[in-house]
Amino acid sequence: MPSPDSATPPNAAAWLARAQSLAEQATPAALAEAARAYECAITLLRALPTTDLGARRDLALAHLNHGNTLQQLATPAELTASVLAYDAAIALLASPEFAAQPAAHNTCGAAWINRGHAFHRQGTPEALAAAAASHRSAIAVLQTLPLDPSEATTPEAVFNHRVNLAGAWMNLANTLLDSPALARRYSAAREAAAHSLDVISRDDLPSQHPAAAEISLVARRTRCDALGHLIFAASDPELARDLTDEAGDLIDEGLALVRQWEQRGLPHFRPLAARLYHFGAQLYRLRQPHFLADFLLENLDSDQNPGATPADPQLHAIADEAIAAALQTLRAPRIIRADDPATQRQVETLRALQAAELRLAELRAAGILRANAPLLKVLGTGEITRAVTVSAHRFSDAAKAKIEKAGGKAILLKAATAAE
Repeated sequence: MPSPDSATPPNAAAWLARAQSLAEQATPAALAEAARAYECAITLLRALPTTDLGARRDLALAHLNHGNTLQQLATPAELTASVLAYDAAIALLASPEFAAQPAAHNTCGAAWINRGHAFHRQGTPEALAAAAASHRSAIAVLQTLPLDPSEATTPEAVFNHRVNLAGAWMNLANTLLDSPALARRYSAAREAAAHSLDVISRDDLPSQHPAAAEISLVARRTRCDALGHLIFAASDPELARDLTDEAGDLIDEGLALVRQWEQRGLPHFRPLAARLYHFGAQLYRLRQPHFLADFLLENLDSDQNPGATPADPQLHAIADEAIAAALQTLRAPRIIRADDPATQRQVETLRALQAAELRLAELRAAGILRANAPLLKVLGTGEITRAVTVSAHRFSDAAKAKIEKAGGKAILLKAATAAE
């Protein structure tokens, strides 16, 4: 501990405040200073009587925050040291003196979760196994806490318990996905993500709290990642259909949740929505192409669905890519029969995708894309049967010809500059 001088905090509380202030700056230099400040606070707190329960709680939190700070520094040595800090916090919080305190158990669960993160970041097979074990320990602790409002002292306590438990299950799922040496990792990850979604979805929490919505969306994305591997590994067609339906429901419900928050003026979830939308576009294109057009427009055409995000250029790019790939597949040479139901379905799918392509062009023609969106190029993969005016930064020759042949206009936009 530094020798006392005019700049030295006088007590543990002051050292903790200094550490927290430095940690919030989040620069490497400030984080290193914060870690040293936590060490000073820990030294002083250890000197206090063990009968002082408040000081013991402060000591546990100092170890926990010290571990978080070291983990942010992220060097191999500091990740190893962060695990030791979490171990010290867990040993205190799991001691008999805190047995009757749900808040201490909740914090103990958080320490186990963060310990799992520290191991996960190390990335070796041994570290990933330790990360999974840490998340399972977190789950074991957090499952003992009241998750029903009738069992807890406050609604806030129930919410915090659910968030931590759902987060532990979600982190376990992500760790399992990243563990190539683990047998059945995709099935195990799917199950863990399902537990996370079950915990956080109780009482419709994702529609009420942004934090719960974020966990719900990440759990859906993780479960879909696992399902994607299981679908394409399935040799049983019926199993593959069931898994595809499960993934489709997860995506549709997740994007509906994003639209709810969009209608409330919260666009915070668009990056997660893009991940789900991309997965859904690929899933429907490859497994259920007859649903692809409806899926793409449901999330981009606000005339069809309030809360859709027609001005999101990333979703437009995903939709364009999916339509182009699907049309290329449908137009591939093949033997067709007029009385074949499969052929009729392909024709209907082709028409629906062409109509979706036209509708997306109409949305762009209405000027709904943001001025700072990436440059937009219109391709000529579909058919245009009526006059439309389309504005874009680039047109393929085929697209321009088809638009003008139908009596429409292809208006070339200038890219916005920094001054604009």
